Amino acid sequence: MTEDLKLLVEIQAIDAAILEKTDIIETIPEKVSSVEHPLREAQSAYDRVKQAFDALMKKKRQKEQLLDEISERIKRLKARIPEIKTNKEYQAHLKEIESVEKEQRTVEDEVLAAMESLDAAQKELKELEARVRSESGKIDSFKEKLQEDAARITKEVDELRRRREVSVKTADRVMYDLYMKLLDSKRGLAVVEARDEVCQGCNMNIPPQLFVEIKKNERIVQCPQCSRILYWKAEKA
Repeated sequence: MTEDLKLLVEIQAIDAAILEKTDIIETIPEKVSSVEHPLREAQSAYDRVKQAFDALMKKKRQKEQLLDEISERIKRLKARIPEIKTNKEYQAHLKEIESVEKEQRTVEDEVLAAMESLDAAQKELKELEARVRSESGKIDSFKEKLQEDAARITKEVDELRRRREVSVKTADRVMYDLYMKLLDSKRGLAVVEARDEVCQGCNMNIPPQLFVEIKKNERIVQCPQCSRILYWKAEKA
């Protein structure tokens, strides 16, 4: 293989590695977003239960306030008993007291029901708080690992770029310009292997006579279909 072709193959390998590693770094936000779904679900469930808990608490306070008002009404009604003159008025007054006391019992039952619901909601809130903390901890650990991976990969990319600079300095300028033009137009793949008379870049057949030339690795040969630079890699015995 000529030095020029060997150098282009080497630069392509470096560029492919750089592209692969930078793609990994760029997908980190997406990876974080994908693992945040359980946390968002847990937080959403917590918010719903907390909202219901607050509404129940408000209802309980209102019922307790109503109970205080009812108790005061009963107290005033009973205080009026000595003032009643006739039996008819007395019976009517007792009925009124009985009606208000019945209302009192109903409201008391409602307060008890609200308290039971509050206890259940409070228990669920504690469970959901634990779930939110757990999911949050998982995400923090995952982010920490991703940051470590990103730092390591960034160092690897920096080293690859340094190697690339060294290789580019010795490359033939005309060939390198052709390589860069192809790299840009062929989505990062300018130099590919020709294997079994097939271009590994576009998967199209290569004419037999051209494949013979490619196998010599003596000059720059481009695929007649996709224009990528082709080379042949001898199979190891």
